[in-house]
This record gives sequence, C-alpha cells and structure tokens, in this order.
Amino acid sequence: MTMNDANSHLGQRVRKQLVDWYSDLRIRHEEERSLLNLDAESRRQLAEDCNVAIDRLLDVVRAGPHGADEMEQMLKALHIDPVDLQTHLPDLFRDMQVTCATCGHKGRCRHELEDGSAAVTFGEYCANAQALNVMRAEPPLLRE
Repeated sequence: MTMNDANSHLGQRVRKQLVDWYSDLRIRHEEERSLLNLDAESRRQLAEDCNVAIDRLLDVVRAGPHGADEMEQMLKALHIDPVDLQTHLPDLFRDMQVTCATCGHKGRCRHELEDGSAAVTFGEYCANAQALNVMRAEPPLLRE
C-alpha cells in the first residue's frame, strides 16, 4: 500500500466517522426537541413507562442511542454476561444503563476499555462500580 493509498483510506475513515457523529448528533437533537415539546404530563408518563426518573429522562435522551455502550463492554471486561444480567435482573440492567448513559467519565472509561485496564481501575470512576463488584462475586452471573 502506498502512502497515498494509506492517506486516502485514513481520509475515508475520518469522513465516515464525522458523518456518523453528525448524524447521531442530529438524531439526538431531534429526540430532545420531541421530548421538550411534550406537555408535562406526557413527559411524566413517558418517564414512568421507561421506569426512569423524570429529571433523568432528558439526560438519557441527550446521551443518545449509544449512550450506554460502555456498560456492556465493561460487563464483558469483568466477565459478567450482559445477556444473563438483562434476562435475570432487567431492572438493575436498565438502572445501570441510565447511570452509564449519564456518566461524566466516558473518555476515561472508553480509553481504559480500549487499553485493557478498565477491569482493574473501574472502581476509581465508574458509578456502577458497587453493583459490578457485587455481580463479580455472584458466580451465576459470570460467563463460563
């Protein structure tokens, strides 16, 4: 592969990432506007239907459809089966997703998931650390 080919490939990848980012941002803004356009009772009912506190609902919408992707990655890094957790403890799974979606430590979490250190250091920053540590101690939730 020549330098021009490598630069072209990198440029295409960067363009795709920018397009994806912009598209996701646009969708999140549309969802946020839709939520804000609802009357107070409709927002309350939606929050109740989702079993999310009304004051957290907007934060979750702002996080977007991939706002809690790190949670599943963290579960896997800790050898906890996300499917098993969602199946057997759906309320806890949802609460953890909300916590993850509204977390202020996304950058560190992503970086440490990528470099493999998250399983050791997550307790320093992860708001789900207590629940994760309890699950790590429960063999039925661990992957085989």
